[in-house]
Amino acid sequence: MKNKEMKDRLIYNAEIVGGTHGLTCIFPTLRDIVDYEENKRVPIQGYPRFIPHPFVVAVQEKHKWNNFEVIAIQTPEAASFVHSNYFDAPTRDHSEVVICNNGIDRYGVIYVTNEYAKSALSSITNAGVILNSRKAQRILESKKPSEKCGKLPQMLSNLEEGSSPDLTFLFTSGIAAIYCAINGFLREKTGAVVIGNTYVDTWKLLNNLPSRFSFKPTIFYNSGSKIDIPNGTSIVFLEIPTNPLLQIEDLASIVNLAHKKGAVVIVDSTIASPFHFSPFEYDVDIIVHSTSKSLSGKNNHMGGVLFVNSQRPDLAQNILHLPFELDVDEEIILLENLRNFTERIQKMSENAIKIVEYLMNNPIVSKAYYPTGLKNGNGHVVSFELKDDSYEIAEVFYDNCTIQTKGPSMGLEKSMLMPYALITHYHDSIETLVSLGLKRYIMRLSVGTENPDIIIQNLANGLNAVAKLNS
Repeated sequence: MKNKEMKDRLIYNAEIVGGTHGLTCIFPTLRDIVDYEENKRVPIQGYPRFIPHPFVVAVQEKHKWNNFEVIAIQTPEAASFVHSNYFDAPTRDHSEVVICNNGIDRYGVIYVTNEYAKSALSSITNAGVILNSRKAQRILESKKPSEKCGKLPQMLSNLEEGSSPDLTFLFTSGIAAIYCAINGFLREKTGAVVIGNTYVDTWKLLNNLPSRFSFKPTIFYNSGSKIDIPNGTSIVFLEIPTNPLLQIEDLASIVNLAHKKGAVVIVDSTIASPFHFSPFEYDVDIIVHSTSKSLSGKNNHMGGVLFVNSQRPDLAQNILHLPFELDVDEEIILLENLRNFTERIQKMSENAIKIVEYLMNNPIVSKAYYPTGLKNGNGHVVSFELKDDSYEIAEVFYDNCTIQTKGPSMGLEKSMLMPYALITHYHDSIETLVSLGLKRYIMRLSVGTENPDIIIQNLANGLNAVAKLNS
């Protein structure tokens, strides 16, 4: 393993899942995660929005200038839009957008002073518009992009019941799709309502936007709460099922209440996938997915999709799409990966049922979370808590569990284990976690297509190590 020092951090090569353009690095031990979160040891490649791909870093190095931080963006238009509409005023005043064109590809670069780099990076991470690794590789090698085939909207629409290919929009990432949906419908002096747990960056986006702009503060409801949608609400947002507690909200009543108040209902259905849930059956207005997850299944594609309800095509006028459009080479990868989607997701779901049964009957596990009320099974994601929610016990379990892929993300055709709150809420207080209903060391398992007995044995190796410690 080749290591090098960068300032006070150790930058190292971690094992990557998905090949050259893989989205996830493996954290074999719990200490690896802690060291990453504390910025002590950082992989040279990892989840692209948080750890820029080496190809992206190389492009940024080409544009180094004085003491400015350089951030490469997928398109000049996306760079300009985020700079103008999402940077706070001081960060905007201390940064500049430059249009780049190597004669083959156009892309944007944002220069920002070191003092405001953290703010700029946070905004860009939340918007999901950082330069894609495949496009970065083309720029470095002066290669032309592939020919656009245009088949992907139809293929995705065929999966999402009630959608139309003409109202199917492709984005650079799932969070970019969410960002554009939110941006399209939040207006001055209106606000959003969020129901149940969401992906942490969605939460940050909806929590931070009102503090920067003249939106009403977002109202967050826990799952199962009595919901009041006040006048002036323009968006109701929720995940089906929620992440990571996998709860299913009463979507029919939520949509009915929201529409009475003139609000648009946006559902992130990434975890369920189109195979397990059809939000348009409940008259939802917008559906978003991260196509990087189970739709791809290979962990080698970054993208997102947004579907507009075909009964309300006028809503598409609010979706700013082209600046955030999915790269053509990413389209081709996703097209190939989608070919076995139905067979793959069905097998993952069948395996998950057996895994849940094992976890619910294991004395080391205090609670297992698994959705009910979906279709074609109930999904491939399982979350569980250990009886002792301490670092020591979590470390023994995690380090001895022999699930091969340990780290962020989900939906890979091989099982993936993630200590969810430790990665997504590392710097949050216990009080914040309690308000979200999360244990510090809750585990989320994205079940793969392997033999379920092997998955169970891998989990048993970790749980048995805890049992041995307690005996």
